[in-house]
Amino acid sequence: MRTRLVSALSQLPEIYRVAVLLRDIQGLSTEEASAAMGVKTQTLKSRLHRGRLMLRGQLGEFAAGLAMRSAA
Repeated sequence: MRTRLVSALSQLPEIYRVAVLLRDIQGLSTEEASAAMGVKTQTLKSRLHRGRLMLRGQLGEFAAGLAMRSAA
């Protein structure tokens, strides 16, 4: 799964990849990430949303193949 995620992240355009990495991987707040990127918070939120959608599209078929164990 990790290999697939790294591959999907590397395929994102840089403006979306950086937003996802700063918020979702490094755990920065929206304000911290927007300051690090030098953009407004709304711009960061838009880039983050688009980046997540792209990742979901790339990982969707992979995730669909994973079976969840039921709690017995």
